Amino acid sequence: MLGCRHLYSHDTAGIQIQAYCAIIACMLISLWTGRKPTHRTYEMICYYFLGLAEEDELLAHLAKLQRHEESQKT
Repeated sequence: MLGCRHLYSHDTAGIQIQAYCAIIACMLISLWTGRKPTHRTYEMICYYFLGLAEEDELLAHLAKLQRHEESQKT
């Protein structure tokens, strides 16, 4: 889900660090967005931090998720 398709280390401690980083990232995305992170949300945040997406594109994505969530409630 959060980019752990490849192990950066095959050492036990390295694998643990990568797993903890993925968990922390998931929790931060959840706190920031207020919902369970989707793969697309993760991608958009990565694109934003890499400079491939503008802030308004990220915010538009989050707003779209919010509208979709609200429409599901009704």
